[in-house]
Order: sequence, then C-alpha cells, then structure tokens
Amino acid sequence: RRDFLLTSAAASGAALASLDAFPAFAQTPKKGGTLRVGFYIEAATMDPHFSGSKIDRQVYHNIYEPLVTLDVKLGIKPGLAESWQQPDPKTVIFKLRRGVKFHDGTDFNAEAARFNFNRMKTEAKSVRKGEVASIDSVDVVDAYTIKLNLKRPDAALLATLTDRAGMMVSPKVAQERGSELERNAKGAGTGPFEFVEWVKDDHILIKRNESYWNKTGGPYLDRIRYRPIPDDTVKLQSLQTGEIDVMDYVQPRDVAAVKADKNVVVVDVPSLADFAYQLNLTRPPFQTKALRQAVAYSLDLEQIVKGVWLNVGVPANGPIPPTSWAYDRSIEPIKRDLAKAKAKLAEGGQPNGFTFTMTTNNIPINVQEAEVIQAQLREAGITMKIKLVDSATLLADGNGKNFEMISYQWSGRPDPDGNTYQFYKTTPGTSLNWSGISNPQIDSLLDRSREVSSQAERKKLFSELTKLLQEELPMVFIVHPIEPKAFSPRVQGYEPIPDGMMRFKDVWLR
Repeated sequence: RRDFLLTSAAASGAALASLDAFPAFAQTPKKGGTLRVGFYIEAATMDPHFSGSKIDRQVYHNIYEPLVTLDVKLGIKPGLAESWQQPDPKTVIFKLRRGVKFHDGTDFNAEAARFNFNRMKTEAKSVRKGEVASIDSVDVVDAYTIKLNLKRPDAALLATLTDRAGMMVSPKVAQERGSELERNAKGAGTGPFEFVEWVKDDHILIKRNESYWNKTGGPYLDRIRYRPIPDDTVKLQSLQTGEIDVMDYVQPRDVAAVKADKNVVVVDVPSLADFAYQLNLTRPPFQTKALRQAVAYSLDLEQIVKGVWLNVGVPANGPIPPTSWAYDRSIEPIKRDLAKAKAKLAEGGQPNGFTFTMTTNNIPINVQEAEVIQAQLREAGITMKIKLVDSATLLADGNGKNFEMISYQWSGRPDPDGNTYQFYKTTPGTSLNWSGISNPQIDSLLDRSREVSSQAERKKLFSELTKLLQEELPMVFIVHPIEPKAFSPRVQGYEPIPDGMMRFKDVWLR
C-alpha cells in the first residue's frame, strides 16, 4: 500500500506530497487516456471574468493560463509573463512570453493582455472589477511588454493575478462570441487543454492542446471529463468502483474509510480556506461588542474541529490560514471560557442571556456544526435559533444584510489580502463586508498592508489585524479545513497546490 498522506496543516505549514509511485514503480510518463473527474456541483460559467464559483476555477486552470502562477509553497513564478519588474510602487511591467497562441490560432501578445484587463474593468458582468481595482490603466510598451499603472500601491496584486484576474482570454473569441463564451469556451484559452463541449448537468469535456507552447512535461492526457455528482456517497462509490479517477473533495466523515481503501490514494491538501460566521454589526444584538465576545467565549473550537470536522482541519485564530506566510502561530485561537462569556453578557446588558438566529447552508456538515454551536451556546445561557437556506438564499441574505449571524465558507486566496481586505474594509464596494464593520484602525492596517512591499513588514501588520479582529469580532472564526482529494492509483504526477485547484498538465495514467 502506498501512502501519500500529509500531516495536518498546523504541523506541516504547507508541507505537500505529490502523487508519484515509489522508484520500484517508476515509469516514464506516457501519453493517452481520459481522466474522469467528479465534482460536487455543476460549473457556473466558462468565462473567467464573469465567474464567482470555485468549481469553474478547477476547469479554468487547465484551459486558461494566468500571467503568473503559484508553486507548491505559494511562491509566484512565471506564467504567460516570463518576467516582471516594479520600477516604483505604482508601476508593474510584464515581459510576455513569445510564441504563445490561443486555441483559436491567434497570437497572445501585449494587445491581447491589455484587452483582457480592460474587459475585466469595464464589462458590466465582470466579477473581477474589485480584484483589478488598483489598476488605473494598461500601456502597451511594445508587442510583448505591458505596463500596469496603479492608482495606489498594491502588494497583493501579483498573487491576485495567479488566478482568474490574471487569466487571458482570446480577444477574438470574446468579441465574436459575446455572452455565448459563458457556455462555449472553444478557442478561448492558451492552456495545456482545449475546451470541447459542455453538456449541462452531465459533463464538461476538454482535450490535449497538441500545439501547447511549454514543451517540458505534459500535457499527457488525451482528454479530461468533468462530471457533477452532487451526492457524496454516490461520488465516493463511483471512485471506488472505477467509474471516475478523481474526486475533488472527500467529506470529513468519509476520510477514514477512504484512507483505509487500498484502491484509492488520498492527498490531504492544507488549504487557504477560512470557515467562519459573519455577525451583523448594523443591528441588535450584535451591534454590541460585548455580546459578540460572549458568543466567541462560549465556543469550544477544539470540540467543533474534532467532532464535526473529524480533525480534517485546524481551529482558526483569524482569517489567515496556517498555509500562509502571514500566519502568526503565536496568536492562539479564542479559548472557551464560560465565566468570561457570562461576564460579557452582563457587560452587554444581557446578564440572563439573549436569543438570536444563525443562517446557514442546508447541507449535512453545516447543519451538524450549527447544532454543536447551538448546544455550546446554551451552556452559556445564549439561545440560538437555526435558519437553514440554500446557497443562493445565503448569498442574497448576506449581501442584503438580512441576518444576525451567517455562515461564510471562503475558499481562500494566496495573498492574505484576499482573506482580509474585502471582508473588513469600510469603503463601499467591498462586497464581502457583510458584517458592516467600519473601524479606522482596521482600515489603516489593511491599507498599509497593501502599501508596504516587505513581506516581513506585511506579516507584522497582518498579526496586528488578527489580534484586532479577535477583539472586534466582525466574524467568529471556526476552522481552516484541509481539502482531501482522492485518486485512483492509476493517476500519476499530480502536484497539490494549497489553493486547492487541480492542475492536470503533468498528470498521466498508469
């Protein structure tokens, strides 16, 4: 039995393993075959500039390419840009790779890159506007050089460009196809695989790009077929019986059984995710800080992570995960202290406790977590009602501030700015600040963390921010989950990156 299990994120930081056979099995990668991947839901759109779904990104990283990419330690390395420089804090110059063609045969060059940035900034349906907001304008210096002129320094920008905001779409396809691109991405990318078809509720099919620019390694696979299989039990059985080769996420309750199965290889990917609850600071009861603190002191995070998540994750001390360079392990998660909780209730004018409603997703693990939290709060004299909704309602309630406490599961971003700025900044337009927090000290730390370029300095600012968030509690932080992915033993050469995205360029089938 080959084991490729990783230690927990807490113990290993971002320690990662790749799915390769031991030397006894060592073989040269071979071309061919169809990789069959099971997802928990249907994709939403094939247009990276319009996408707000994590599932979409799983497909994108194989057909589109960003200007810069991530390595397994979340370092930034060249992608479609072969190099970059920052002559001053408000200018970024990218030298673009020559000889790259979109799948439709047109050239990727500086004009194409400028078109993409302008599209993200101006297109009515663009979901990337916030991510590229610091870019004022883009100049074409020459055929393969672009210059980004920033409105203000943005130390997080490079990391942001490793995902959808950095992905380049063929201008010809975008202009000719218009909104049809959302369903049909034929010819649109530059990546190792090309879009073939999307049959709604059945599959998305992509195929090897025979003229891919990068001649080292893959692509080896002929095709990749993605299927939505919403039922976790069915998806797991499909993997165990050989109907699919990869599943994107193993539910905590299934991890032990899957790890015991000789016909499955599990890779624990410590993620960038931050699972928490936003508290509505714009109305009672959570306008009152002491009552927010009473809730936090009533919770036993260790018990939640052990009982609900079955230790497939670690208790959170704030929004920044242990996989991040900015994580400060000297800051403890808030510990349960019922005496403190009761003192805070008295301070908040509710010595006998109070009642509020929590809104959460109607899926088994969220319901289980809500019930555990409800029981823990009861011991402190706080009554919590549970309101179960679907994902669309959760989003609408959050955006409309129609909640008292609401669950928020964020898949995370490679720069800590992506886990913080849009949640806690006062400025209008930071759409994820559902709590309505507006705190000059927090605003100042967030702004400075973008203006300072030194990582050591930024880490200090994020540590100060974490301590301040534990005090102000616009969110109650629960867990940084690990994302176990499961594979058929035939799958070789998979390299896990902590953003949880499955890149299949160098994967092959034994």
